Amino acid sequence: MEYSTLIHLFGVFFFGISGALMGVKAKLDLFGVAFIAGVSALGGGTIRDIFIGHYPLSWVNDPRYILAVLAGTLVAIFMRYRLAKIKNFIFVIDSLGIGFFTVSAVRICLAENLNPGIALVFGVLSVILGGLIRDIICNEVPMILRRELVATASLIGGLLFLLFQSIDMPLTFSTILATGSVLAIRVLGLKYKWQLPIMTL
Repeated sequence: MEYSTLIHLFGVFFFGISGALMGVKAKLDLFGVAFIAGVSALGGGTIRDIFIGHYPLSWVNDPRYILAVLAGTLVAIFMRYRLAKIKNFIFVIDSLGIGFFTVSAVRICLAENLNPGIALVFGVLSVILGGLIRDIICNEVPMILRRELVATASLIGGLLFLLFQSIDMPLTFSTILATGSVLAIRVLGLKYKWQLPIMTL
């Protein structure tokens, strides 16, 4: 298995868990929970692939992505009572998914010979769009509109990944450091109530 595929599968798995837990929280039936997990894990990447002309779509071409969503869904369903007792569990899982998805999306765009700046934009969009669709369906305030530094953390993580790759840092270390930075930014932002400036008239 290629390392880039493994990174993407980790992101799909973590977003599958968080999406399924959101479906459980919204009191959806089994199909609804699995559907929300799929939207959360694959929605952003699907829109990205369509925009950059990356065909066939990643999850259509490789059934392991569907299996990763199903694995995340099953973990969420069978461990939902235990996971619900862990403070900020969805937040942490989302943060890991954001980190892995950002790195994966940037790498996919670079493989399509896109400019690093454009690759970074699509890296952030890949993270935002799946969660946005998920939250709207679950009747939640979209994650991107909450004060959780989603896009900011993704942007910084993507920038760091590009920087590390530009100095020929091994891919494994680049991925770990970029993903870790996303998690650290979001956790510190939650603890110290960091937020972007609020625009007022």
